[in-house]
Amino acid sequence: MSLPDIIKARNIIELRAVATRIIEGQMHLIEGARKIDVLRWDIEENVHEVFNPIISFVDDTEDCPLGALRAEYEPNYLRRVDERANRLIEECKADILTACEEILRVFPETQIDEREEK
Repeated sequence: MSLPDIIKARNIIELRAVATRIIEGQMHLIEGARKIDVLRWDIEENVHEVFNPIISFVDDTEDCPLGALRAEYEPNYLRRVDERANRLIEECKADILTACEEILRVFPETQIDEREEK
């Protein structure tokens, strides 16, 4: 397996892990969608239709701060953004979960063989 193939395989493994964590409710929907949005480029499948609901959701929630970044925002702003984000999550959750299930189907488990080819 070539180095680019190994890197792509590792990214597919990570993509599958993120999709699984979203499905199982172990990862916040916005955080997971943003991670998948980055990984689709890392696996060189950035235009695959399976990602369309996720791309749309990420675009709609791009102004929603997560984690430690939230401490830098004014509470009233956070309240408004959180209300909007919660509405979007409620509206889009089923589509995101379906997309994650489809990701698991489209990108099957990958085995990494890091031995040099002869």
